[in-house]
Amino acid sequence: MTASQGSDLRLVGETVEISYVADPVIGHGQFRLENRGLNAVSVAVDSAWLTLGARRQSLTEVSVYVTGEEQTVDSQNFEVKAQETLNFLLGFPAVAYNPAFGESVAVGLRLQADGVELEAFSPITFVRRLPRS
Repeated sequence: MTASQGSDLRLVGETVEISYVADPVIGHGQFRLENRGLNAVSVAVDSAWLTLGARRQSLTEVSVYVTGEEQTVDSQNFEVKAQETLNFLLGFPAVAYNPAFGESVAVGLRLQADGVELEAFSPITFVRRLPRS
């Protein structure tokens, strides 16, 4: 989990666990945007990517799903109210990936929030399940 901070803003990446039997896919990262300021903040996704070991893959089609409100918002124009925290999933078309043992995988996100640039990574952990007989 990594975080970046503006004066009153903090973006935190949460760990996502992918459970699979075969052929794992990545389809979202999980983030938390904290607004400790006294004013609401307008937010836009600047860029998103996957880090797959040493490789970086851009994500061009993303969506922002606010978990507390159970709704998708415009990724180029959403708001975090004053003194509130916005928990959201950054969704994207599924990417099939089977990591090598010990390889790190994460969803990277850069936001613009009222002129402040914030960046964080949502680590992805893979849990392989044995098929039931």
